[in-house]
Formats: sequence, structure tokens, C-alpha cells
Amino acid sequence: MDTFTITLPNGEALMGIKFLIENGKANLVFITGMQEYAKRYTPLAQYLNKKGINVWILDHFGQGLNAPTIKDLQIWPKNGFDMTVDALHLLILEAKQNGLPTVQGGHSMGSFITQARLEKYPLDADKTLIVGSNGGQAFLMTIAAFLSKMLVHKSNWDKPNKFLASLAFGPYNAKIKNLRTKVDWLSYNHKNVDAYVADPYLGAPNTGGFWREFLKGMSTIWKTNNLKKINKNEIIYLTSGQDDPVGQYGKGVQWLKQTYQKLGIKNVTLKLYPNMRHEIHNEDGYKEVYADWAKFILD
Repeated sequence: MDTFTITLPNGEALMGIKFLIENGKANLVFITGMQEYAKRYTPLAQYLNKKGINVWILDHFGQGLNAPTIKDLQIWPKNGFDMTVDALHLLILEAKQNGLPTVQGGHSMGSFITQARLEKYPLDADKTLIVGSNGGQAFLMTIAAFLSKMLVHKSNWDKPNKFLASLAFGPYNAKIKNLRTKVDWLSYNHKNVDAYVADPYLGAPNTGGFWREFLKGMSTIWKTNNLKKINKNEIIYLTSGQDDPVGQYGKGVQWLKQTYQKLGIKNVTLKLYPNMRHEIHNEDGYKEVYADWAKFILD
């Protein structure tokens, strides 16, 4: 494992980790979810390496290698969403220099960055893996973005915003009986949830600046004029847990599949895993998920 840095034209930079092998067959460029970090994907990367796949994993602003101390967690710059999309684009171009087929993937928040990348840089990757995602809430995101613009200013930009967080995460545990923690919605796997809760670099509250930039980006990705920019020859694999509240328990990712197909993108596949929540790659049945992703990358 090594680290890498992607530097944007304006001087901002994002870091991540890479797992490169000799005589690889394909590349995976991946971007993580919210309130986590790239090193959590080490077991996945090691598995994919054994299958002949090089792996790059990008950390978001205010997360992982981009947050060297607790105080740096969830600090986002202005235009952070768009800059993350641009950084992902540059990372894909870097990965493709070895001449191998390149798949771009993203989990959760990373899946929304991935959706935006499909629209802004439609010819970047050979295939796209969208994990733990959602779709079909353009109006809701527009309202949320407007609200965040009213609530977040320079004075509270870097401070946690509990109100906006409650709107985002509040309903996620609604269907869970015998709730153990505030993040049970992540997975059925208790060890995974407990490790998440115990790690101070996981689950850090998002700042007002984060919410303002993230929601501004989210308000654009499901607009018809942007969706039409996606390459019609794109190969897309949607994977999600059937019990994942982020994807509206399958409804949101079904919307994505149907919308992409209506746009004329013929090669769109969806797999919903029963008895899995948000982090399908950290559930007890993770081996099936790993194998499915590897097959998609290599086929």
C-alpha cells in the first residue's frame, strides 16, 4: 500500500491510498462514503489484488488522509463537491496510464460523486460501479440545498450542524427494532458497527460548510439536463442492500436503473442483496459482494 496525492489546478489537493500489483489485468478507481476513510477498504483492495486488479481509493475532503487530526475532520472548502468530482477525474486519468481497462466505483457519498462524474466526464472510465446509492429526489435536494444556503455562513462554516445532520440521518434507523447504536443502519454486522462507533475518525459530525457544498452538488445530479450528458455506451453496475435506508430500501436505486435505461443507456444492471443494509461490503455476506464486484471489473 502506498499513498497518492491529486492536486487540482487551484492548488487544492486530495489524498488517498493505492494497492498496485505487477501484471495486473484491470484497474479500480474507488471513492469512499461519508464519515469514513479509504483504509477501511484495505481487505477489499487486497482481495482484488489477488484477482489481478490494481486499486486506487480516494479520500474526501475532511476525511482519512485529508484530515490528519481530529480537528480537521469534515472541514470542506467552497466548491468542495465539484472539486472532488474533478479530483476523481484526474485520478482516473492517472490510473489509465498503465493501459489497462479501468472501472470507477463509489460507495454512498462516493456514489453521488460518481453519478456527477458520469455527467461531467462521461468518457473517463470503461465501466462504473455504484454502491449504496440513491436517486429520484431532485426536488428534495433542491429544497435542502436552499435551506443549507440560508443556514450556513462564514461564521459557522467549519462548525458541526446538528440540524442539517438530523434531517439527513434522522430516519435511517426508523425500521430497526431493538436498536443498539445510532449507526445500526450501516450493517447487520455488529462487529462492523461497534468498530465504527469506537473509531474517532469515523462518524465525525459534518460541518455546515460540508452540508452546504454537498447539498449544492446533490441538487444537480438528478436534473434531466445533466442526466442526458451520460455516455449512452456506459456500462453501469448498481449494487445495494435491500435494507439500506440510503437507497430508500431499494426504491432509489431502482429509480436510477430505470432512469438510466430510459435515457438510452442499455447496459445497466442492478443487484439488491437481501438481509444487507448500507455497507454491503462489510456485512457477514461480504464474500459474495467482493466476488460480484471482481467479476464485473474483469468481465
